[in-house]
Amino acid sequence: MKHMNERTTPVSPEYHMADPSFQLLLLLSRLQLSQEHVQAVEELIPRIQDWEGFTRQASERFVLPIVHSHLSKRWKHRIPEPYIDVMKRYSFGALKHNLNMTAEFKHIIRDVLLPLQVPHLCFKGPSLAFQYYPEPAQRLCRDVDILVSRKDLPKILQHALSSGYQPYDPKALTPDDESVAFVAKHQKVVTLLSPRNVAVEFHTKIDNTGSVFNASRMLERRQPISVSHIDTWVMPINELFVYLCWHHTKHYWSRLHWLVDITAMQCHKDFNLDEVLACAERYSLGSTVNSCLEMIEYFSAPTKRTIEELTPNTRELVRTSILAMHGDVEFEHSLSRKKPTPDFSFDWQTTNTQIWQWRLWGWKRIFRPTYDSYTAWPLTRNWQWIYRCIRPFHEAYTRLGHKKIVN
Repeated sequence: MKHMNERTTPVSPEYHMADPSFQLLLLLSRLQLSQEHVQAVEELIPRIQDWEGFTRQASERFVLPIVHSHLSKRWKHRIPEPYIDVMKRYSFGALKHNLNMTAEFKHIIRDVLLPLQVPHLCFKGPSLAFQYYPEPAQRLCRDVDILVSRKDLPKILQHALSSGYQPYDPKALTPDDESVAFVAKHQKVVTLLSPRNVAVEFHTKIDNTGSVFNASRMLERRQPISVSHIDTWVMPINELFVYLCWHHTKHYWSRLHWLVDITAMQCHKDFNLDEVLACAERYSLGSTVNSCLEMIEYFSAPTKRTIEELTPNTRELVRTSILAMHGDVEFEHSLSRKKPTPDFSFDWQTTNTQIWQWRLWGWKRIFRPTYDSYTAWPLTRNWQWIYRCIRPFHEAYTRLGHKKIVN
């Protein structure tokens, strides 16, 4: 049998889709099973030859708690021992992690953001789980994501750093006025580690270039919710659905819990497909959302379908996503190097104008100041324009030095 930490090497999408283990994972990656899904699972279980590999895939793709929940309720006695116990033990570990994430989510809202009375918007992770999962702890999360304005970020960072949070990215961040002002101006995401050792990401943009989603408008359109008697704000369901389709496609749907997110939202009482599609058109993401919807339907089918049945855009999305679901982080990075722009994984998601704009103007990012430059040579705000002049030389020196060390 394969070792639990061993990675699977990506082969062809058709090969993976013919694998009973992968078919079973796709069927179980949802909160509710239809009668057709139950029947399909019944037929697949006897065909699973490697339950250790199945458990590993479910864990690596962030769906083990949900998979274990389905199997233990209906098919516990059909899973060979000790694998159902292994799933149970791993699931308890994941649930314990999620409870810690939930505690941190409430803490950062209650003790950092609310006292400052700054507009904020929680997205992905714990806030999504509380909105759309009957058991929020089943939704695995790696960090807490919060959108704030650039002008509010410095005082948020200062308050958090004085309350026991530690800098993580940038690691050398200090709470003095010049330091937090610099990082707020030049870094779109700042990550802190909480006293619970949970990563909290403060975003001033939720895309790479700022051309897909306008952060200021998203903060204006946010909606209030209450999480365990703590008031916070989230995206409207239509906007969140469109954002998730874009975000997960940007990462090639490499995590199966993203499929659970989408199907959970589709089952929510406030979900309206026509409003979602209208929202997608407003963001010029119609092709992305339509292909994601077709892909979800394809993965959800209890009977096997061929990839060739799909429209050309969705076919490319499905093929690439299947490979990403079986690859590791390095494989996803190799795919990312082929992107037409940092915000879009496929040419059909965007326009030739946007692609050429990025190719022509993307080079400007080499002049963007980094916190490393500030740490090495702290300058006051009036003189920080100098960093833009020295950044290309500093980058070249750093890469040349790294190349010599490697050689």
